[in-house]
Amino acid sequence: MEIKGITPKTIIVDESKNNKSVKKEVQKKDSLEISKEAKELQQKSEQIKDLSAIREKIKSGFYNTDEVLIKVADRILKELNSK
Repeated sequence: MEIKGITPKTIIVDESKNNKSVKKEVQKKDSLEISKEAKELQQKSEQIKDLSAIREKIKSGFYNTDEVLIKVADRILKELNSK
């Protein structure tokens, strides 16, 4: 069995300037455009992965260490003092 690829079609464009007819061959190229909805779906997927990582850290006790608790407390104090 032989499978042949798709060949690009040639389009002839008539560009008229100063009553002169110039014909030019233009090859049509394939293009791809990702919809707004698909981009939003990808962002949501990435956010879900981030949430999964956070949940795993909570289960493992990562956020209960003194180092993390001190950092959180410092940031809360900075936020309260900046207002």
